[in-house]
Amino acid sequence: MTASLHALGCGRSAGAYYTEDPNREASPRFRDNYYARDNVSGTWWSTSSSVVRNGSSIEKETFRDLCAGIDPRTGKSLVRGAGERHRAGWDITFSTPKSFGILWAAGSPEQRAILEAIQGDAVDQALQMVADERLIEVRLGAGGRLREAPSDIMVAKFPHFTSREGDPACHTHCVLLNSARSSSDPKKYLTIEPRQVYAWQVVLGAAFRTTLSEKLVAMGFSVRAAGRDQFEIAGISDALIEQFSKRSRQIKAVVRGDASAAEKEVAALATRGDKASVPTGDELERRWRQELAAFGIDPWSAALAAGRKLGPHRGALRDYEFDPPEVPGDTPVALAASEIFRTESVATRKELLQRALAEASLQGGGIESVYAGLAEHAASGKLVRLDRDALPQHWTTAGLAAEEATLLRLAGERQRGSWFKPAAIEAALKHASILSEEQHDAIREVTSKDPTCVLEAGAGTGKTTLAKVVVDAAKRSGLTTVGLAPSWVAADELSRSTGIEAIAIARFRHEIDAGKRRPPDSKTLVIVDEAGMVGMRDMAAIFKACAGHVPSNALGDGSAKILLCGDRRQLASVAGGSALRAIADTIERSSTLRGVRRQAVDWQRAASVAMAQGDSEAGLRAYAEEDRIEMVAGREAAEALAIKTWQDLRRLHGDDVIVVTRRNRDAVSLNLAAREILREERKIQGPDIVLPAIDRDGEIVQLPLAMGDRIRFSETLPRHEVRNGTRGTVEQFFPSGDGSVRLAIRLEDGRVVEDAWSGFAVRRRSHQAGVPKIVHSVAGSAYSVQGRTAAATVYYVPGATDARETYVALTRHRNDVRIVVESGRLAGICRTHQADPSVPPTKSVLLERLFSEARRYREKVNVADYVEDRLRFVKSGSVELPQVQNEMNLGLVARAARRIELAAQSLGLDGCRFIAELRRRALRLIPERQLYEGAASIVEKVKSWSRTRVMSVERDPHEPSIS
Repeated sequence: MTASLHALGCGRSAGAYYTEDPNREASPRFRDNYYARDNVSGTWWSTSSSVVRNGSSIEKETFRDLCAGIDPRTGKSLVRGAGERHRAGWDITFSTPKSFGILWAAGSPEQRAILEAIQGDAVDQALQMVADERLIEVRLGAGGRLREAPSDIMVAKFPHFTSREGDPACHTHCVLLNSARSSSDPKKYLTIEPRQVYAWQVVLGAAFRTTLSEKLVAMGFSVRAAGRDQFEIAGISDALIEQFSKRSRQIKAVVRGDASAAEKEVAALATRGDKASVPTGDELERRWRQELAAFGIDPWSAALAAGRKLGPHRGALRDYEFDPPEVPGDTPVALAASEIFRTESVATRKELLQRALAEASLQGGGIESVYAGLAEHAASGKLVRLDRDALPQHWTTAGLAAEEATLLRLAGERQRGSWFKPAAIEAALKHASILSEEQHDAIREVTSKDPTCVLEAGAGTGKTTLAKVVVDAAKRSGLTTVGLAPSWVAADELSRSTGIEAIAIARFRHEIDAGKRRPPDSKTLVIVDEAGMVGMRDMAAIFKACAGHVPSNALGDGSAKILLCGDRRQLASVAGGSALRAIADTIERSSTLRGVRRQAVDWQRAASVAMAQGDSEAGLRAYAEEDRIEMVAGREAAEALAIKTWQDLRRLHGDDVIVVTRRNRDAVSLNLAAREILREERKIQGPDIVLPAIDRDGEIVQLPLAMGDRIRFSETLPRHEVRNGTRGTVEQFFPSGDGSVRLAIRLEDGRVVEDAWSGFAVRRRSHQAGVPKIVHSVAGSAYSVQGRTAAATVYYVPGATDARETYVALTRHRNDVRIVVESGRLAGICRTHQADPSVPPTKSVLLERLFSEARRYREKVNVADYVEDRLRFVKSGSVELPQVQNEMNLGLVARAARRIELAAQSLGLDGCRFIAELRRRALRLIPERQLYEGAASIVEKVKSWSRTRVMSVERDPHEPSIS
């Protein structure tokens, strides 16, 4: 990370860190004593120079006064609460790439001055973004409830050039002072709210890097990607960078390289050595020259030579099987937008700028080129804004908007029909095994005359049993049933459980587009399983196919019936948008299965019900109460405990135990550890053969395999009838005379497939040709196990989690689940929020932090969520920006009150009293005289509903709508 942020202490003493400590940095020659001067080695940055002059040198006493909220011109309070209890501010530290510091150390005084000027320019550009993007607000009014952008922001910049271990490390501390001038009252200074600065921390780092890159490329250097959107200067080798990274090595010795920022901060504090023992001045300069001499190169010559050979980096354009890039081109904004729109229907300003700046830093572009590109794409219509903010905060594309509108139009206007025969439904119900009343009701609902039905079924609620009955009723009605799912694994499971043809949606789209499959007709039932994971474009393609692609048939009785089965609370679609939510909101009817049947233990079923209703925290707390959560500090210790827990559960429940984690890299490490256990049990035998394979992150790695290894295919192989997600066991190796290896793999359906190792790769793939996409399969991510059921589960939590992942991981099992948490990350976060970071947090504090993560629930947004008139949008597909609401929107009030009342009744509450309480609280903000007659009548109408009717949760289709 090139921009880090932390809060300072209080009062004048908070500034001493920057002005009084001569050993805070292992300073080279001519920098030993600059902290002791009255004018410290720093400069002011200010947006309007109302208190300090922009670009002027920092005087020690002025800086310390402002840290205490004191006006240095008068000695009086500048802000309310000034003094020793006033929060001094926040330190935003911008750090250059390590190769930049090496160039600085190897440079002449003139060359160093050039690099220092570049570093200063990059800092100024990043700080300007803070002001331009209005990331700082001041608090006004009682309790600071009102906010506004200030007219003057003050930042003290302190450039430094070495690490605590004496390595060259160019960085600048920017102290954002907790005092800013009000825009509405220029005579008043107020404390600031830095929340947005924290949220935009990564964007600010990208802005800093972009300016560095632009200036370096202009000097004749070139940059190379260094992972995680970072860059290094081409020609400076990784070995040389490692030599000058002693401080990083100290921290990595305590935590792994992928540790969280909080863990690294705690490790940095724990590994700090004695600053006074590090050489300074001429001695430090000699050490640097000796270390450089050992490599036998001149960094400046090497970097400039590399710059002459290499042109600007260009991001690779991705292959899109069906949908081309949303924004064509290879400019930073085009690449960033297309990458975001692969997984989202709406791009936020923050993520679009972050991705575009990251691309620009690798192309040698500047911040202004990114802003110009953004404006150009918006003006040309390639990016469509979704708000009227002065700085647009949300964008989509015309294509995405049109596709979503088409889907909603088809979902809302398809006409009712008679697909299922009443006698067939009754016969299927009679023939079925024991069904609950809830399942009976759901079957009757989804076999109704409605053209589109939504069955929202939580994990383990008996969706498969219900689907079998629906398929039986369809067959008895003379219908052909086609199953679709977002993955081949889910499609094969649907096919096995119901006996119907089921294919992946990607294959369905391909066959429809290529004319190899006739669109479903009026004698077809289309069941879409795991519909919550289907993106907007895929869902639109399904609905268009079911409408026959013929305008005269699109809204007629000839279209196929569609049943969407899914759970919006489980993992969201990888592609953009929340299609299932959009359709459910459009047709305003759905059936819900809430009775969990998968788990054998009563309290675990209750926990699953709570999570299915959106409360993953409650489910996780239930497992904590039953002592199912174990915590251990350190990744290695946590992984070892996860594998031991896996062993223990296998002894109790057999081999059908899975390990679920968040990241693919953690699954790789767990799988390697599990292999050792399986070797000890002699379930894996013989020597390892190491073969090239493509891992879950798309990288070529060396995969160790032996007889008995459990593997998972990550792409579809038609010639072997292997699906993406199919699992198997290596049964035999056959060495060939040419040095290649043939394998015999027994698949989970009992078949054995045999081929050369390269034969298990898709033949048409030109990139990474001949390398199979195969991984070990004991452990996997939450996405890889959704839809699976196992005897028991280990949920390994080495990093941040959320509500969706928690829900999926804790509902795969029939008998038991154990949760193993790496607590070092949680402890690091808790320590940063404590008054004394040295005090270890208690287990209860760590658990509360874990529970707070399980509350995080992010729903993918749709374009329709932002439009002013939803009906007009659905009809035309064009986006009309919402009007600024200066008055109360009565229609929204009515609809919100109606939904709240229905929700209250579903929970067994008195809807009338509930609405009355809402009205009472609203009157605290809106005086009675300002409630228009229309608003008052709406409130009375809502109250009358509560008194006169007992409503169901779902709207009666014959009930008049509110306008």
